[in-house]
Amino acid sequence: MFTTDNKTELSILVDRATGGASIKDGQMEIMFHRRMLYDDSRGVGEALDETVCNKTTCQGLAIKGNYYISVDNIGSGSRWRRTTGQEIYSPLLLAFTHEKQEDYKATHSTRSTTMDSNYSLPPNVALITLQELEDGSVLLRLAHLYEAGEDVNLSTLAKVELKKMFAAKTFKTIKETSLSANQDKSTIKRMPWKVDSGNGIEPPMIKGGPVDPSALVVELGPMEI
Repeated sequence: MFTTDNKTELSILVDRATGGASIKDGQMEIMFHRRMLYDDSRGVGEALDETVCNKTTCQGLAIKGNYYISVDNIGSGSRWRRTTGQEIYSPLLLAFTHEKQEDYKATHSTRSTTMDSNYSLPPNVALITLQELEDGSVLLRLAHLYEAGEDVNLSTLAKVELKKMFAAKTFKTIKETSLSANQDKSTIKRMPWKVDSGNGIEPPMIKGGPVDPSALVVELGPMEI
């Protein structure tokens, strides 16, 4: 959550579900912990009194979380929230298993570089899915991290060059699908929505175009996946 005045933005990121509110202008409240010995008649129907016990005593359960706070110039806070939020909520996870080194090297490449060494994803784009499917094809999902108007420089059309993203790979075919990947995008029939912007004019939206099968460039507008 964040709040702004004429000069600065105060932003807070949490590492777990947390109650937060702004009861008065210029103020933010965050619930660190909630414990009650009696039901407060708010619909739960029981006292919120979790305890941790050892052999001799019991004490109230205490949960410790992490809170990340940043103060930025007006208009710059969204960049910190999006970038730091990706690091907090989508960290790189390392996984290990037991393998015989000789057997693994015989069937796997132990040295590989997928992305062109001189290329990186745009700062407003995240890779959210890279999954091999049962038929041998690969499902790729890319997400634009910013909303329209959220950041002057990053709430813009983003382009991802797949040839550089997978420099060591050869593309046989490529097709755009629905988010669940169960139908081609070209067969999806969009429902017409009536948009009331107050003046009868539909607000302009930045949208990426279809993927060129030869150029292999993906265009993403704000909040597009």
